[in-house]
Order: sequence, then structure tokens, then C-alpha cells
Amino acid sequence: MKRPISRRKFLERTSLSTAGIALSLSGAKSLYANLAKKADTPAILGGTPVRTKPFPSWPIYDDKDVEIYLDALRRKVWSEYNHNETESAVKFERKYAELMGTKFCASTNAGTTALTAALCALDVGPGDEVIVPTNTFVATAQVVFNLYALAVFVDSDPDTFMIDADLIEERINERTRAIMPVHIGGGAADMDKIMAISKKHDIPVLEDACQAHMGEWRKKRLGSVGHLGCFSFQAHKSLTSGEGGAIIGDDEALMDRCIAYKNNGRDPKRKRVYTGSNYRMTPFQVAVITGQIRRLEGQISHREKNAAYLERLFEDIPGITQCKKYPGQTRRGYYMYGMLYDKEQFNGLPRRKFTQAMHAEGIPIRGGCDTLNKDKFVEVYLNMRHFQNLFSKERLAQYWEENHCPANDVIDEETGLIFGQQVFLGTKKDMDDIAEALVKVRKNAKALI
Repeated sequence: MKRPISRRKFLERTSLSTAGIALSLSGAKSLYANLAKKADTPAILGGTPVRTKPFPSWPIYDDKDVEIYLDALRRKVWSEYNHNETESAVKFERKYAELMGTKFCASTNAGTTALTAALCALDVGPGDEVIVPTNTFVATAQVVFNLYALAVFVDSDPDTFMIDADLIEERINERTRAIMPVHIGGGAADMDKIMAISKKHDIPVLEDACQAHMGEWRKKRLGSVGHLGCFSFQAHKSLTSGEGGAIIGDDEALMDRCIAYKNNGRDPKRKRVYTGSNYRMTPFQVAVITGQIRRLEGQISHREKNAAYLERLFEDIPGITQCKKYPGQTRRGYYMYGMLYDKEQFNGLPRRKFTQAMHAEGIPIRGGCDTLNKDKFVEVYLNMRHFQNLFSKERLAQYWEENHCPANDVIDEETGLIFGQQVFLGTKKDMDDIAEALVKVRKNAKALI
């Protein structure tokens, strides 16, 4: 069993202490040197902000989107439940499966219900356990607890913010029914290691790709690598229908269960022969996402160009580095963009003060990450009568004893930084403004403490 990672070891592992010290020596003055000369009083101390113009707003729509939506209204088919080729949801499912490179897709009314239907298709239920990361949106764990199963939290890789695949096996036992990695922010979890563990223990993998639209692992779309993959189309996602979700996969029998579960148990080929609920996507959600998907590839490509440019700027700014990626990640999706902060390169400036100073400069950056293992809702679930009956006192005591994620705590408290995806829909000048604000805050860090 791995020992908990210390803060000193964490900093050694991420190599942040030396990140960015070597500036460009090409003969021309580096970006940092040039910007440092012009850096004046920080806005938080009364100076002029780097920018007052907001970054692009989200979501984005045009007249064509409005017309598609109005067409759905005019058709007067406001609920679809027959699962035939004339229904707008079925047409979308065919299109999305093709886009994701899978044989099948089941649309749902939310990413949360997509995860629920997928877990039910995998026969997860009372008394079972599911491996999940602690750095993820609450729904990842909530759907497990709602089935009266234990969400078993695994610590994060401090370099990537993803589930640490090297820690998964020590949480597996005879009750483990699924492994649910999350491609947090649109980067990829280490799917080579996770699929190897899946094969070794004969445990299915449900990819939570709710934040990872168009991301790839070894040229395969994220969500299509495991046994099932789930997506969210919630309003902030890089592909949105306001609310909505989808499940994708290649196993026809498994996907039949998913399609049936979200449609009150109706088998898509016969009659009502499965368990189920009503998680159907509405025609209005389909209309919104039909408009949005037109611009998806263009937006992803635009974000990629801006992110690559900003990463080059980071090379000349000590103390800020992009999160690392695993070798198998061939393309990232965009929902959040993670970075690592080294306060020693900012004269000891606490991250909280750093983000406050950046906000004052007009840069929408935030710190921290999710820490679900420490959230009060876990205790609420485990104190329910159902959990007390399903799990022994010894198992629940062991659960609490093991429920520590020290590497994730360091990300949350000290090193984690995040940009939202809309930042990268701007211009090259917007990226320059981010770099200018970073340098300005760094140069004046001592005055900000």
C-alpha cells in the first residue's frame, strides 16, 4: 500500500520548485523580462487593471439555433418515447455515436441520469462498491450512493488532477462492481493502466466523460475506451443543450439495457422487459444541441490554438505550469483547464491572494479542486438506515479510516488553478493579457502578501 504523499514529496514530484526558472536566452529579451518592465501597481492595490473587457460569454447561439428550436416547437411533438427513426432524439443518437466512433448511443435528460442508467445497466446496486476519484463533480459519487452502493474514493495524481491509477487496486475488494474514472476538465485519465486493472480483476469501466467532449485516448474518443462512457450537455459544458446527457458503447446487449432504462424499461426491439425510469431527452434539448453541435469542432480547434499559445507563454513565466498529460492522451477536451501554482516562485504569495490579484486584473482564474471524500453529504448517506443495514460496522469503519486523499488536498489548498473553457474562445490578445497579468502579479508579489 502506498504511503500518503507529503507536501515536500508532492513539490518534488511536480518539479514546481524549478519550473520556469530558465528563461529564454535566445538573444532577444524574454517575454517575462519585457512584461516585467511595464508591470506597474497591481489593480488590487489601486493600479490600472490589465483588462476591463470580459472574456467571451457562454453559451453561444445564433439565428440558426433559434430557428431549429422554433421548428421543434412548431412540430408539436414535445415528447418522444417510441424509439423509432423518425424521432429527433434517435436521429441525434445516431449522429453522436458516429461522432464518438461507437456503434450505439442513448440520449438522456442529464449527465447525472446518464451515469445512473449506465450503472444500472452494469447491475450496480445495494451493497456494491464503485471506485471513483475524489476530484470530480458531486454527481459522480452521488449516483453510486443513490443506488445504495459505496462510492470508494481514490486520491488524485498531483501532476494531472486525475484519479491516480496506481492507487486503484488497493481499493478493490469482492464487492467492487465498477471503476469510474473521470476525465476531469477534458484531459484524460490514464486509461492504459485503468483498462489493464479492469481486465485483471474482471471489473467493467464506466468512463465519466461528462467534461471531455472530443478528447481522445490513443486516437479514440474519450468515453469509447471503457465498457460504457457518459457525457453531460449541461449549460457550462463545451457541448450543451442546457441540460442533457448521453451514454455511448459498442456492446449491443449492454447498450440495450441503457436505452431501455432511460425509457421506462422499454427494450428498443421488443416490449417492456427491463427495469427503468424516465430519463428521456426532450425534443427541445435535442433542438438546442443540434444547433450547438454545428460549431463544436471549430470551437475545440480554436481553444486548442489559444491553449497552445498560452502554454508557450508559460514557459517564460516562473511558477505557473500546465498540468501534465499521460502519453496516451492524443487530444484534450475543454471544460476546465488545470494549472499548477508554485508560491515559492511568487515570493511566498498564498494562492488565495494570487487569485484575488488576478481577478482584480480582469482575469477569471480560480484555485482549488473538488474534494468529495471530505464533503458532508458522504456522512449523510452512510448514516442512512439502508447503508447501516447493507454494510457491516467493520466495513464502514474501514471506509472512514481509508477515506483520505492527501495529494488532492494539496491541489485544493495550495497548487491547483483553473480556467473555464470560455477563456480560450477569445483572441491571441486575450492570452497575452493573461500572461501580462501573471507577470504583473509576480513582480509585485511581495507587496501583496
